[in-house]
Amino acid sequence: MNLDAVIPPHVLTIAGSDSGGGAGIQADLKTVSALGCYGSSVITALTAQNTLGVQGVHVVPPEFVTEQLESLFSDDLVPTAIKFGMLAGPPTISALASYLSALATRPFLVLDPVMISTSGHELLAHSARHALMSHLLPLVDLVTPNIPEAGVLLGSGSNPNPKNLGDVVALAKELYPVLNGPALLLKGGHLPVTRSSVEEFIEKNGDVSVVWLTPGPIAVIDDYRATLNLAPRSEDVVVDLLVEDDGMTLVVGPCVDTSSTHGTGCTLSAALASCYALEAEARQVNGDKADKPNGDMKGRKRISHDAVRKAIAYTQTAIATAPKMGRGNGPLNHGHSVAPRVIPTPTIHNPAPFTSHLIANAPDWDAYVKHPFVIALGNGTLPREAFVHYITQDYHYLRHYARAHAAGAARVEDMATIRALSEIALHVARESEMHIEFCASFGISRADLEALPESAASSAYARYVLDMANSGDVLDMLVAVLSCLIGYGEVGLWLKSRVATGETIEDGNPYKRWMDDYAGPDFIGAVRRGIATLEERVVREQPSAAKVQRLSQIFAECTRLERAFWQMGLDQSW
Repeated sequence: MNLDAVIPPHVLTIAGSDSGGGAGIQADLKTVSALGCYGSSVITALTAQNTLGVQGVHVVPPEFVTEQLESLFSDDLVPTAIKFGMLAGPPTISALASYLSALATRPFLVLDPVMISTSGHELLAHSARHALMSHLLPLVDLVTPNIPEAGVLLGSGSNPNPKNLGDVVALAKELYPVLNGPALLLKGGHLPVTRSSVEEFIEKNGDVSVVWLTPGPIAVIDDYRATLNLAPRSEDVVVDLLVEDDGMTLVVGPCVDTSSTHGTGCTLSAALASCYALEAEARQVNGDKADKPNGDMKGRKRISHDAVRKAIAYTQTAIATAPKMGRGNGPLNHGHSVAPRVIPTPTIHNPAPFTSHLIANAPDWDAYVKHPFVIALGNGTLPREAFVHYITQDYHYLRHYARAHAAGAARVEDMATIRALSEIALHVARESEMHIEFCASFGISRADLEALPESAASSAYARYVLDMANSGDVLDMLVAVLSCLIGYGEVGLWLKSRVATGETIEDGNPYKRWMDDYAGPDFIGAVRRGIATLEERVVREQPSAAKVQRLSQIFAECTRLERAFWQMGLDQSW
C-alpha cells in the first residue's frame, strides 16, 4: 500500500497582488485550491486596492519577477498550467516571454489580458499592447479578454461597441486571426443578451456549437420564486465565445444581477488553468502520455470544451453565491465548492438549486412535460378514448402515489416533514375524489374505476415509486414522487401560458377542467410545498456526490416512466 500523499496538479499564477483579496493572485490561489490543485505565484505588482478601486500600484522589478520563476523551476516545482494576469508593463512582459520561450517544454498558458480593473483603473498601458502581441502571445495557448480588452488587442482604430450577439460574434471572428495562434475565449459579461435572441441566432446559424449552462424557463420554479417574494427570473444570459481553428462554441450561462464581480476575470482564467491541469493529470493516470487529443496543428495545447464548461460554471456559482462585502464591487465566493456540498445552497438567484439540477439532468424532461398527449389535450384534439384510458389508469396511480407519501411520513421523525408529506397525501386523496367526479362526466363510474385492471405502464411506474418509498431513504422517496408533482404543475402552467397564443384552446375544450385543476391554486400550492420540503431537506443533509448522482438517476427514471404513462394513454395500450 502506498501511503504517500497524492500530489495535486500544480498551477502557477503570474499576476499582481490585490490587498483587498478579491482579485489578482489572491483570487487565483483561492480558485486553484478550491478546484483541487496546488497553487504557486509569481508577483508582478503590488496594489493598494479595495472594493471601491485601486489607490496605488507598485511594480515589481522585472529581474525579480524572473528570479521568482527561477526559484520555482529550480526546485522542480514545474507547473502543469500557468495563468497570466496583471503584467505591469513591457519590461515585465519581455522578461516573462524570454524565460518561458527558453523552456524545453512549456506548460499550458492562459492569458487574461488584464488592462482595466472593475472600478475603471488602468492596470496595463495601451503602449504595452505591442509587447504583449509580439512577445507573449506567440507562446500562449488560450486568451480570455472581455469585450473592451478585445478592442485594445485589435489595436488603434478599433472601438468595438457591440449591440447584440451577432456583433460580439463578429468581434470574436475579427480578433481571432489577429491573435495568430492561441484559442480565444471572448467573455460576454459586458453585454448580457436575452435567451430568445440566442435561440434566434442559433436558428439562423445552425453550424454554431452551443453549451447551455442555464436551463430554459421552468414554470414551477418561476412560481416558487414568486412565493419567496423574489423578482421574476431574468431572461438575460451571458454568452462567452470559445473560438478555435475548427469553429466557434457559444457557452451560455445565467446573468446574475449583482455588484459582487470584483476579480471575475482573474477567477475564470485561474479556473481554466486548473481545469486543464486536472484533465492533464487524469490523462497521465490513465496512461495516455501523448497530448495529441489536446494539441492543434501549431503545436499548442488545447483545452477541452468540458474543462471550459466546468471553469465557467465554477465562476458563475462564485458570483451567484457571493456575500455582499465592502462598499463597492465586492469579491466572489471562491470557496463555494470547498464546502462539503455538491448542490449549492439556495440563493435569490436560484432558490431551488436541487430541483433545477434534477430537471437539467433528466434527458426526458421536455419530452415528458411537452408530450404529444399534453399538446393535444391543450388544443382539444386529444381523442376521447385516449383521455378516458389515461384518467382510469391515473386513478390507480394516485392511490400508489398517496401510499408513497404516507410511507415516507411514517419513516421520518421530524414533525415538519411528517406534516408536509401527510398534507401531500391528503391532497392526493382529495385529488382522487376530483378524479372520480371527472371520470363520471366521461361516463365512468367509481365501480368501473375499481374494476379496471392496471396497465403495464401504470404498474411499472407505481412499483418503482413504492420501491423507492419503502426501501430507499426519505430523499429517495421525495425525489421519486417529485417528477409527478412538479411535472403536472409544469404542464398545467405551460398549457395556461399558451392560451394567449391560441396554442391552448379553452372554449369548447372538453379537457378545460383538467387544465384548470393542474394550473389552479390548490395543486400549485402542493407543488410549492413539495419543492420547499425537498430543498430544505437537501440543505440539511448535504448529500454526497454519489448520493446526488443516485437521486438524479431516480428522477430521470421517473420522468421516463411519466413519459411512458402519457404514451400509454395516447396509444390506449394495456
